Amino acid sequence: MSIFTINDNSGYTSILSQSKTNKESKENSKINFANTFLKQNVTKLNEIQSANSQTLIRSEVLDDELNSANISNNSNFSINNTNNTTKT
Repeated sequence: MSIFTINDNSGYTSILSQSKTNKESKENSKINFANTFLKQNVTKLNEIQSANSQTLIRSEVLDDELNSANISNNSNFSINNTNNTTKT
């Protein structure tokens, strides 16, 4: 009778061990999925941040160019206005 008891316990232990291994494997799969998902999001966020930075730089350059053009136009207007006033 003790032989059957050993076999029964052995089978039960094996089932528990296999169940525990399966559970750990599922948990590791979930963790791996979450880590991969987070890494992809970090990569996408970095790409967006880089694109935003480039857009901001372009915007600042355009603003500087527009400001320079406005200053130049205002100076030309002033000079022309002064010349027209003195000629009359």
